[in-house]
Amino acid sequence: MIDQIETRLNLLRLTAEPRLADAGADLIASPAILAAARAMVPGDALGYALLTAEKTR
Repeated sequence: MIDQIETRLNLLRLTAEPRLADAGADLIASPAILAAARAMVPGDALGYALLTAEKTR
């Protein structure tokens, strides 16, 4: 998932950088944030979660 996010950010940098900036994306900080996320995955500090909800009567 981190790789997908990085790929999409790189594509958006090439095709829509002004829109990313307008949306508040920090293109300078994003590589460091992605690297930190990658470093957290092997130690189980970062992972997936599944949330479900059930409507009660």
